[in-house]
Amino acid sequence: MFSWIRRRSVPISGGVVAAPVGDTLTLATFNVWFDDRYARDRYQAIADVLAREAPDVMVFQEVTRPALDVLLGQDWIRAGYRRAAVTGWRTGNYGHLMLARVPITRAVYVPLPTQASRGVLRAEVDVGDGSLVVGSVHLDSGKASAELRKRQLRRVFDDVDGSSDVVLLGDFNMRDDENDGITAPFEDVWPHLRPDEPGYTEDTSINLMRLDSTGKQRHVRFDRVLVKGSGWRPTRIDLLGAEPISPDQPRVFPSDHFGVVCRLERC
Repeated sequence: MFSWIRRRSVPISGGVVAAPVGDTLTLATFNVWFDDRYARDRYQAIADVLAREAPDVMVFQEVTRPALDVLLGQDWIRAGYRRAAVTGWRTGNYGHLMLARVPITRAVYVPLPTQASRGVLRAEVDVGDGSLVVGSVHLDSGKASAELRKRQLRRVFDDVDGSSDVVLLGDFNMRDDENDGITAPFEDVWPHLRPDEPGYTEDTSINLMRLDSTGKQRHVRFDRVLVKGSGWRPTRIDLLGAEPISPDQPRVFPSDHFGVVCRLERC
């Protein structure tokens, strides 16, 4: 049975005055994993990883109250970022968070046909000569949900069809045999910039915490960045959080997923 949540505007909060957008824009995504194991240590590790990058826009999936508390408790985030959140007590047991140090003019939560309270937190970013739409995406998981993910992705694409420049990033839960669902004018950035590297964001050969939690080997690129439009072009994409949180905890990683950071340049 599908669950539905009504589309609604999302308040934008935080006391900072957002900085204007220049000729480059860096965006990052992280599924923070809602599991309780080592949760606060992991969330702090995610914040520390992102502090080194200081992305212009950051999006997070599987955000719970403890994750929100840790992230919004960071001095550098409180001082420099506006925020929009649709969190667990409204969308199931977890939700989305978007943080931006560039102007956000509007944010909306877009529900999807789902069996797991999934949707998109979408915002319009003022880039000076127009707007860029940024969406934090979380699609249903599991091999059995492949057809549902195709429907969800079409719904996401339809939702931003009228926008010229769009970046969709987050946990798509898609395997490579589902790549035909990504259609023009959208481009999947990782294979475009790094075609000879798999870019796995769940990789149990590295992430021993993921292996310990499931007992199964997995190598998949669930977390992605898709770009549409002629205003911005991707020039860099990397994984984040692909190391243990400390030498003393070699089997604990920031999340069961690696994050992704992408740099865009104005065309």
